[in-house]
Amino acid sequence: MSNQHHRKAHSSESTIIKKCHVCGFVNEGQKEMESCSKCKKGFLPLNYFSKVHAKTSEEFKNLFARSEDLHPDDLIKGITVLW
Repeated sequence: MSNQHHRKAHSSESTIIKKCHVCGFVNEGQKEMESCSKCKKGFLPLNYFSKVHAKTSEEFKNLFARSEDLHPDDLIKGITVLW
C-alpha cells in the first residue's frame, strides 16, 4: 500500500478508540488520549520509546499523535483501534 493510499484510508475523520487498561472504559477521539476520560488514568503516547523523550509537560503533550498520523502497525493490539 502506498503512502498516498495510506493517508486516504486514514483521513482526518478517523477515530482513535482506546480501551482503558485499568477501568475498561472505551475512550474515543481524533487525537491520542492523554488519560482515560472516566478514571483519569494517564496513558503514554503510541510509539513512546521511538520518540524523543520530552523534557517539559508541553513537549510531552506534543508526543500524542492525531489519527491521520497513525498507521495500524503503531497500535497496541487489543487496546487501541483506528476506525
